Amino acid sequence: MLRSARGTTLPFQKASAGLFRAPRGCLDSACIDQLQLAITRAQTRRLSTLLRQTTQPRPKRLYELHRQMRNARWEQYTKADYGSRRGNTYQNKSAPRKPVSPDALVYGIIAANGVVFLMWQSANSRQKSLGDGSLRLWMIKNFTTMWTNIQEGRLWTILTPAFSHIEPMHLFFNMFMLHTFGKDIARILGARRFMAFYLGAAACGNLISALVRGIALPVLKNDYSGVAQPSLGASTSVVGVTTLFACLYPTATLQLFFVVPVPAWLATVGFIGWDMWRLMSYKSSKVDGAGHLGGAAAALGYYWFRLRPLIRRMR
Repeated sequence: MLRSARGTTLPFQKASAGLFRAPRGCLDSACIDQLQLAITRAQTRRLSTLLRQTTQPRPKRLYELHRQMRNARWEQYTKADYGSRRGNTYQNKSAPRKPVSPDALVYGIIAANGVVFLMWQSANSRQKSLGDGSLRLWMIKNFTTMWTNIQEGRLWTILTPAFSHIEPMHLFFNMFMLHTFGKDIARILGARRFMAFYLGAAACGNLISALVRGIALPVLKNDYSGVAQPSLGASTSVVGVTTLFACLYPTATLQLFFVVPVPAWLATVGFIGWDMWRLMSYKSSKVDGAGHLGGAAAALGYYWFRLRPLIRRMR
């Protein structure tokens, strides 16, 4: 029986010992040992070749290895004991993220509006006390909507004005309406869809406002003095939320001016008609009627093309 250099018998050498049988008297024992050693080396090379062929190839790309590690269980890669955690055995399973509740999202939007309001107050006080208007100029360029900002490439200004207020009463009224109607709409749509709808109504309203005040009205009135007039506020999104509420609950009773009870559809139609009349009469006002109409149009489109077919299927 053949033995390795260290004196241990290899498993495949037991079967290979009888493969070569030389005739008696033709070769001496040294030649027989050399021939059997050559056979053993050949079988060793063959075995290593088979092992290389049967072994699973390593992934060529890093993301493939990451995908295999992610899909496999942790115990397959390590046996380390990390102890217990609050009485439970440790597992390398990340805790599922809790989705943001609709009410929490509405309060978060209100808080974001409050933070931007404080930024405006800081910019105004800095300009009055120190004479430094750099912060206020930065706020105008990044948190207001006007055609000049869009022309200069600041496209995010069709979204950021939905979180921007300068006057306290403007902030209070918009956030009160958002809190009143936004929570119900957020519970119906869910947090993600409500956030997308809020930003979509803001983008539609602010874009229409910039086009009307920056292009349409100056051409019709032949007055280009208001082209660089900034507009801001969450009114575009808030009008979208209230319009969508009226589409879903048209017969709900609203207290107009906290006194007069009117159905939701009538209050919404009256508000939209008032904005249209002011816009068509070319009257200058601090209220951005074009932005309101853009937010209402976004809500009507979302209801008609998205929610209305779903409501019909439910029936």
